[in-house]
Amino acid sequence: MTDIELKKLKRADLLEMLIDQSKENVNLQQQLNDALDQLQQREIKINKAGSIAEAALQINGLFESAQNSCAQYLDNIERLNGELEKIRAEQEAVSTRILAESQEKAAQLISKTQEKCDQMVAAAEEEAAVYWDEVFQKLGVYHEEHNGPQELLLLLNKLSKQKETIDEN
Repeated sequence: MTDIELKKLKRADLLEMLIDQSKENVNLQQQLNDALDQLQQREIKINKAGSIAEAALQINGLFESAQNSCAQYLDNIERLNGELEKIRAEQEAVSTRILAESQEKAAQLISKTQEKCDQMVAAAEEEAAVYWDEVFQKLGVYHEEHNGPQELLLLLNKLSKQKETIDEN
């Protein structure tokens, strides 16, 4: 499997490959145990046959095969660990970049929202001022038409208190 294909694999797939390698290690261990059992059986046969030189040649071949299998397994584990570390570093870099972009977009949205709120507050204050100006003008007209200064003062006082309450809110 090439480096590019490994980089495209998901973390779960890589872990599955690692599990498969572990299973292969168990199988190799079992083969080694089987080979050791065979070795013991061969030693018995060699003892019976009386050929020590022939037994040594068979044992050397068996140990060499087991050693080659173990070396191959260790090489595969080291290679997979290196590839997993590269993939992890790449994913971390991507995560960091995405986080920075998200924070920047959030800051922009907050800024735009604050500007819009400020504009809405200013517009509402302006509308309130225009409204109160109209109310006072209408009260002036009402006063002139009814010549009721006492009633006007009470009404103005009441409206003034309402305006203060609204301004406080």
